[in-house]
Amino acid sequence: MNYTEVIENNCRMVTYGKWWPRFAFHYTDVTNAIGILKEGMLYSRFDATNRRLMSNDNASRQVIDMTFSGTASYVRFYFRPLTPTQFHNEGYKHTGLRYCSDDNANVPVPVFFLFDLETVLSMKETRFSEQSLAGGGSELHRGPEEFANLNFSQIYKSGFMEDAELEKKYRHAEIIYPDQFPIDEALRKIVCRNDIERMTLLNLLRKNAPKAYSKYQNMIEVRPDCYEHNGLYVTRCNYFEDKAAVVFSKTANKIYYTRKYKQQPNDRLLLKAEAEFEWMHSDKLINRQVCGFTIDYEETENVVFSKLCKPSGATALHMRIKIENKLICYMCWQLAEAALL
Repeated sequence: MNYTEVIENNCRMVTYGKWWPRFAFHYTDVTNAIGILKEGMLYSRFDATNRRLMSNDNASRQVIDMTFSGTASYVRFYFRPLTPTQFHNEGYKHTGLRYCSDDNANVPVPVFFLFDLETVLSMKETRFSEQSLAGGGSELHRGPEEFANLNFSQIYKSGFMEDAELEKKYRHAEIIYPDQFPIDEALRKIVCRNDIERMTLLNLLRKNAPKAYSKYQNMIEVRPDCYEHNGLYVTRCNYFEDKAAVVFSKTANKIYYTRKYKQQPNDRLLLKAEAEFEWMHSDKLINRQVCGFTIDYEETENVVFSKLCKPSGATALHMRIKIENKLICYMCWQLAEAALL
């Protein structure tokens, strides 16, 4: 069998996420995504660290320490979204809820890069594994025949795990490529969790990498089914007259995750946050205002910022929301129409 035949067969076989088998998935935070699109390149952990391109370290230190050190020299992809790692680090999570209490196990604004799987597998340097490369690792394979022999019924399985220790390894099956991976030949989609985070990515690109914004903006879309929705994130954000309102997530998955992993049931999970408002005229900053506030992670309330005084001559308002200095939202409005840029 060739790659095309195996991929088409997998699409028919999968019961949930029938489109997954067509893609290789790279998962990262929105702050890292800007560098990837600006460079047009995915770098291995080793290269990204040396080039100072990793704004947010997605991975748990415990997992890194258990992973064969040579893997850090490869760009890594998964065969699917909704991996067990993503379950733990998707969305901003209070430090008391993170995997093994690891500060690094946190991706506040997750973004998926979706690459054509057949194109990636056909590159001569590409290798793939049937299980996770963390821990003791898994044998690496190459070529259509070895690809056809992978246990795809486990790799693409969703929902309840009968043998969690084993099935987690299959759901972390990987594709690796040495050193640096040029994205343009195989990149097909850039997928965000909701419209607010799509706009956050677009606004960051427009500000920091305008050429990349022009090149990739039409690839950026929303696919909620790629995400767990079990952390804290912004679901809506509005500006009208002198007020800005921010609505945070209150999903059933967030409630379940918090109850499962909260160590001290009576403790309040409080977070320090800030909203930064920049009043602009064209690209010139006229005035800046910062408002600090506290978020109760479990009992999250909507936040309204009142009496935002528009300076004379301001034509746009940029607003950033940060939690514990991590960006979770970046919105821009034209003031004449109070419309999103």
